[in-house]
Amino acid sequence: MLYKIFHQNIFEVIDLSSAMFMTASVLVVGYVWTCMRASRRQKMLELENTPHRVLLITAHPDDECMFFGPVIQKLSKMKDVHLFLMCLSVGDYEGKGSQRKAELYDSCKILGIEEGNILLCKNTLLPDNPRVDWDTILLSDKIAEHVEQLEIDTVLTFDSYGVSGHRNHISIYLALFHLVYNKLLPSYVYNLDCHLYSLDSVNTLRKYVKCIDVLFNNTSDFKCTISTTEQNCVTKAMQAHDSQYIWFRKLYMKFSRYTRVNTFTTISAD
Repeated sequence: MLYKIFHQNIFEVIDLSSAMFMTASVLVVGYVWTCMRASRRQKMLELENTPHRVLLITAHPDDECMFFGPVIQKLSKMKDVHLFLMCLSVGDYEGKGSQRKAELYDSCKILGIEEGNILLCKNTLLPDNPRVDWDTILLSDKIAEHVEQLEIDTVLTFDSYGVSGHRNHISIYLALFHLVYNKLLPSYVYNLDCHLYSLDSVNTLRKYVKCIDVLFNNTSDFKCTISTTEQNCVTKAMQAHDSQYIWFRKLYMKFSRYTRVNTFTTISAD
């Protein structure tokens, strides 16, 4: 009798285990299928309006590949697009400004940004320091000047959190918002069409687990997703920043969604 009960219970456990295994398998297959479909949809998304003269504004050397690699990869391959990079400091926080300047040019060469299109600023009033807010008026004047001189029709930069909360990153957004809110951009003066977009900051989970980002709703104005080959190019560009490529940035480049996808939202005064 005991043998029969034991024998029956064993098979019930096996049946339950099999059911759980089948359920888990279905969930896993469904998850992978959803990711693959979402990935295909994202890769088909293009910029809503093809830009011709784009100004990417960053705060430090290495920002271009740590945060904006996907959009640079896409724009650098688009026909009739002129991509300019405006980096507002030489990254002298640790006294390595000269080295980081050279590293920036090496990185941009790998990413596909022409050397003549790199605008590297060195101003003691714009120090590389995570605890310093850059002057909004000084920044907005400098940005407006280059937008006018270069006849820029699209500006890309950080949003109000700056991906990592770095105050230098946030200062750039505030300067652009100041220009938009007060209608100080040349586009308002000369009645030209100039679009301003900010890179979306996301929560920690989405930021560091790139494979799950496809499962979240995309409410941004445009999205750039790149292939594995292009991601490897971005990583190679980051390796050019030898002074900065230490262990935690190596992990960042491996896991961060910003090495695979960029999403942008329009900067408006509304």
